[in-house]
Amino acid sequence: MPFSRVPRRLGRRDDSVEVDRFGYYYLASIVTSSASTYYVIIDTGSSYTWVGAMEDNPYVPGPRSTATPQTVNTAYEDGQLHLHANTWRDCIELDGLTIDPQEIGVAREVSGFTPGIDGILGLGPTRANAGISTSDGGIIPTVVDNLYSQGSISHPVLGVYFVPTNVGGSGLLSFGSIDVTDLTSDVKYVPITQTPHISNYWGIDASFVYGNMPILGPASGILDTGAVRISLPNDAFMAYQLATGAVIDVNDINERLTITQDQYNNLQTLSIHIGDQSYDFSPNAQIYARNDPSRQIFLIIRNMGPSMEYFELGSTFFQRYYVVFNSSSSQIGFASHRYTYSTTN
Repeated sequence: MPFSRVPRRLGRRDDSVEVDRFGYYYLASIVTSSASTYYVIIDTGSSYTWVGAMEDNPYVPGPRSTATPQTVNTAYEDGQLHLHANTWRDCIELDGLTIDPQEIGVAREVSGFTPGIDGILGLGPTRANAGISTSDGGIIPTVVDNLYSQGSISHPVLGVYFVPTNVGGSGLLSFGSIDVTDLTSDVKYVPITQTPHISNYWGIDASFVYGNMPILGPASGILDTGAVRISLPNDAFMAYQLATGAVIDVNDINERLTITQDQYNNLQTLSIHIGDQSYDFSPNAQIYARNDPSRQIFLIIRNMGPSMEYFELGSTFFQRYYVVFNSSSSQIGFASHRYTYSTTN
């Protein structure tokens, strides 16, 4: 199925799911067959959906629940989150979209996870589940796989639209086709990167330019809504830090880069070149949201570390650009939306 045939507007079988927000994370709600509700991080950087992180909101089997012999023991890419889970089949709903059945993990033990959130909605490609297999040796189908195979959506397509933190509302996930309501440009597509390992995820090739100075690229990286910041390999991060004059705030729990008001006034555009398009981050788009303009200014750029050679585009990228993920054509599309150039931060 050529990507050009994917409908631009939501079709009869397609639907949008409202997004919630918890701090800097964007969430969806999963309702299982026991009528239990779980708030899970929307994560395009992984493909395994699981719940049960909160002891006071455990998984409750319902009339459609079936335990499987499959267990999962995995560490996530950042090395901080570790999950040990049993896999169940259950009927789940995402804001009215029904998936019956869907394999979901039920955490037996989890460490390094954000308090107050129940789990993860894995929206990465199916191949990111390699190594996490069902009892018969197959790869666990993702939420998008099952929505498509069960006839709930017309195409294996996901559109992600996040609203910046200081704006009312949170955003939408569009399953099956593209919701053009808030787009301000055409969607431009690129193929998934061929770089080993990165190609298992929603990976792309890109280069980064700060002002007129190239700081990275061409390089490969991952689109990951489960992360917050834009993360660069060490050398690129150091080049950006030097160019902006930013320093790491060692008293900040996340050790973010910080700049003065004068440095902010001199901040240049950060451009991410993907395919033949440039996706620009204005000075305002490069900083965390502030409720009070007099508050300390933190930058959204993070160091991946000296051993990592790829970049990562977290949810702050999606706050400025609409992203389309197409499983059948192995393409990713990008478009500007109404908040791309806003100054809400």
